[in-house]
Amino acid sequence: MQQAKRTQRASNANQQRTILIIGVIVVVAVIIAVIAILISNNSVPTASTQTYAEIPKNRTADGGFVIGNPDAPVTVIEFADFACPHCQEYSGDIAKFVHEYVFTGKAKLEYRMFISAADPTYGPYTAQLAECTDTLKPGTFWLAHDILFELGSRARFNETTARTLAERVGVSYSELLSCAQDADQYTTDMQLGSSLSVQSTPTIMIRLGDAAPQFINSGGQTWNRGPVPYELLAAVVDSNQ
Repeated sequence: MQQAKRTQRASNANQQRTILIIGVIVVVAVIIAVIAILISNNSVPTASTQTYAEIPKNRTADGGFVIGNPDAPVTVIEFADFACPHCQEYSGDIAKFVHEYVFTGKAKLEYRMFISAADPTYGPYTAQLAECTDTLKPGTFWLAHDILFELGSRARFNETTARTLAERVGVSYSELLSCAQDADQYTTDMQLGSSLSVQSTPTIMIRLGDAAPQFINSGGQTWNRGPVPYELLAAVVDSNQ
């Protein structure tokens, strides 16, 4: 009899431990699910979540890449380098700006490839690759833009970058390499930047209507170098609607 009671007590204890373990697993799973939902709701759009298919895209007279409503009253001009760590960090704010203001027709984004001293090899090379994706498959520059910032922020660029980009954008790898040998839009962009006193990347300027580009001035501070906070970009666009 005593043995039977001990066996029963042991069985009950095992059941309680099992129930406790299951309960802990369920709680952990719920917490993980909640965290995933929160992250998803607050994540910055990237190349994998944004779609550029329905957004107007064009190029300026000198070849600069522009995306957004042609009638938008404000154009944000970013001088940046795919290989620049500060530009890679800032790309999240730019992606958020595109999602909130460019996709909604309130602003345009003009991207200028301004090569910094961060990586004199892959800075020009990635600019050439980005230009050539659009040459080979018109309209894909902005997807390439996102992919290159994604690749650069995860690890340094290397000899596989062009192949990865070609596969993800959907262009011929060999044709991409061939085109990149002569692509030189970045030299035009750098000349423009230099004429506007751009000295580092990222640098942000704005164009109101058809006026000349200008630096943002807020609270007595002129933002002539470094990233402009997203909140300030948003305020500038909102105040010029």
